Amino acid sequence: PLGKSIPGGRPLFALWEYVMIALAGPRVGKTTALVIPAILEAPGAVVTTSNKRDVVDATRDPRAAVGDVWVFDPQAIALEEPTWWWNPLSYVKDDVKAFKLAEHFASSARADGAVQDAYFEPAGQDLLAGMLLAAALDRQPITQVFEWLSQPTNQAPVDVLRAHGYDLIASGVEGVIMAPEKQRGGVYGTARQMASCLKIRAVAEWVTPRGGNFAGDMRPQFDPDSFVRGTGTLYSLSKEGQGSAGALVTALTAAVVEAAEEYATRQPGGRLGTPMLVVLDEAANVCRWKNLPDLYSHYGSRGIPIMSLFQSWAQGQVLFGGDCMRKCWGASN
Repeated sequence: PLGKSIPGGRPLFALWEYVMIALAGPRVGKTTALVIPAILEAPGAVVTTSNKRDVVDATRDPRAAVGDVWVFDPQAIALEEPTWWWNPLSYVKDDVKAFKLAEHFASSARADGAVQDAYFEPAGQDLLAGMLLAAALDRQPITQVFEWLSQPTNQAPVDVLRAHGYDLIASGVEGVIMAPEKQRGGVYGTARQMASCLKIRAVAEWVTPRGGNFAGDMRPQFDPDSFVRGTGTLYSLSKEGQGSAGALVTALTAAVVEAAEEYATRQPGGRLGTPMLVVLDEAANVCRWKNLPDLYSHYGSRGIPIMSLFQSWAQGQVLFGGDCMRKCWGASN
């Protein structure tokens, strides 16, 4: 449901294979008019992001009647307790996924309008990717990555990468360790800033096993592959500012959407039999997904309708860049 036409008051609807962008300033009712009705009418699984609790309050009970409800709330926006957890390193199945996860951390850490350093930011992102891959291979919690980044001469991640056959990535990490002190400090400091949310205890409780023991944590563990096969609802909440968990919200959203895409590939016609709705409210602030414009061109045909909400065109332009925002707009129904 999109609303009603002014002449005649006839209800207007979008197809479940449409991808959409909504531009609407604050306090004009986009959550009430677009987000909540879409979630309540969704026939299958739903993934939604927000920086407020209003969507959770308005749709949680009806959605609980049709499937499991997961509220990812590391900044206590809806005052949810970490009664379940998600391991971001379960997404890192290979080196490509590690680089994608590092990109989510880098995008969320970059301030709007900030000039990207031509050397330290790409080098820091590559170093972070190597650390994420090493932690995943060694079955460590993701907080181990921040510990390694705080120890610029620690060779442990290099040894793990070499032991699993990732020699070139290991050489890249070792090259940073062996670099001159100021250069090494700059790259490690940049990567540490990208992963800074991991040092916050309240955030870590949502993405690490209690006591550091994977087998001993009795809480349910969120599994994107299982989620996309059901009719559950995932609410991912974060807000801007110090301690933001935006990187993890983006990573969780991307992990679920990519799991849905992989599942759709095995279905008749290469699409989900029942669409999975993705609503990215406050997309520029909560879910800074740099690859989103590339997805818009084909996710509608995969049975993964996406609705992204921005307060203005300028918000999307700052996040994606002018050409990519026009690309996203052009691909929208």
